[in-house]
Amino acid sequence: MGYVPNYKNDIFVSYAHVDDVPVPFVQTGWVTTLIGCIKTRLAQRLGRSDAYTLWMDYELAKHVKLTPQIMDALQQTAIMIVVLSPGYLASDWCQREKATFMQLIKAHDSRVFIIERDMIEAEDCPAEFQDLIPFRFWVREREGKPPRILGDPIPDKEDRAYYSGVDEITYELANALRALKKKAHTGTDDEGHQREHLPMVYLAEVTDDLEQDRLGIKTYLNQFGIDVLPNTCYSQDPAQFRQCVGRDLEKCAAFVQLLSAYAGKKPPDLPQGYVHLQFELAQSGGKPIFQWRSPLLDSSAIADANHRALVFEAPTVRAEGIEDFKRTIKEYVLARSVPEKLKPLDAFVFVNMETADRPLADSVCEVLRRHGIGYSLPLITGDPAEIRHDLEENLIDSNGIIIIYGSSTAAWVRRQLMACRKILSMRERPLRAFAVFEGPPEQKVQVDCLLPTLQFLNFRKGLDDALLERELRPLIGKLVKEGA
Repeated sequence: MGYVPNYKNDIFVSYAHVDDVPVPFVQTGWVTTLIGCIKTRLAQRLGRSDAYTLWMDYELAKHVKLTPQIMDALQQTAIMIVVLSPGYLASDWCQREKATFMQLIKAHDSRVFIIERDMIEAEDCPAEFQDLIPFRFWVREREGKPPRILGDPIPDKEDRAYYSGVDEITYELANALRALKKKAHTGTDDEGHQREHLPMVYLAEVTDDLEQDRLGIKTYLNQFGIDVLPNTCYSQDPAQFRQCVGRDLEKCAAFVQLLSAYAGKKPPDLPQGYVHLQFELAQSGGKPIFQWRSPLLDSSAIADANHRALVFEAPTVRAEGIEDFKRTIKEYVLARSVPEKLKPLDAFVFVNMETADRPLADSVCEVLRRHGIGYSLPLITGDPAEIRHDLEENLIDSNGIIIIYGSSTAAWVRRQLMACRKILSMRERPLRAFAVFEGPPEQKVQVDCLLPTLQFLNFRKGLDDALLERELRPLIGKLVKEGA
């Protein structure tokens, strides 16, 4: 049973057999290893290992034509993953799969994801794929040197770029599967509508050596609900490139650009190059500009005088750690979006906690604040009667209740739940959201108490901003949706 209704297979993998031949002393091929990582991570994102179906033909070398079995798999597939490489382009077999699936897309709401195993020049990319942004599993580490294929022959556990690529494609696959599933149930596709209402950032196209850093920023911002443009590949024709950049910049709250020692391509009819053109358009459009360079970059390594001036003299360029740069962008965009969300929201949450768990409560309250949701913490000191009265008022008047279970005891949490049970019957309206937030330490006594609509949020192993934002989003969605 697939994840997306009306499809037998959720995902079909199309690849060239030559790309999956293992080198001596390695048991599995590059494609099989990568798809194995993707299957595991996607199952984690969707919640179960059997949540979706993936079809991959391990006998490609034996086929000379599209068999009925493969035709059936193609025709009943929601998403096709193409492992694009020189081998794929040279394979008649892969071209037939591609042509068949692209015909099916016209009749069904199927989608294509491109994994670029090796560098493919723009003019060699199939016309059907030229508007799609590929997930690159190669990096050019030095100008003039051949690109390094990530995870070849086997992935190193310390290879951040490889696993960041796995995270990025599974994040997008999960979103696409959810959107297709929702459309099958409701007949409407909310993806475009949601994109219009999320804060957006223009993340400039970069030189090859910065592609993985760009991917890391995109993934980080997506975790906070910040959408990133461009979401398609631009034509490299200077006039069309300029038009596409201008169109996407208009939709964005900020312009973000990563800079290195390399100025990038400069075609004859674009002497300043694509890197500088994007910056110039952002300036002329009056966009807030956030640019980054490594603090370790040496100015003498930049041969191009104009590029050196941009990287080292522009006041908008920050020489700092990439993680600090990510947080700066996130905080700017989310802070900018809060006033727009405050107007239509009528949501107030009571965050109940003991004194020792104040840091956990503060972390939760910060996420609520960023989404324009009000909150209240309990009185800790004072007259017992006043503390009890304040507790009852919060339980009656709040739209949502979150009970923090960190260093406190299971007995304390149970008492709060029993108090909620008594008071909730007195409310005029039901709670929109009701949760127990389980924070560190990891080992704790089970509460063993369940009330209607109560959910448990497991953060026992620790938490960070991205994890909090992602896992609290469904609960916040209930508060926002029912309060609109």
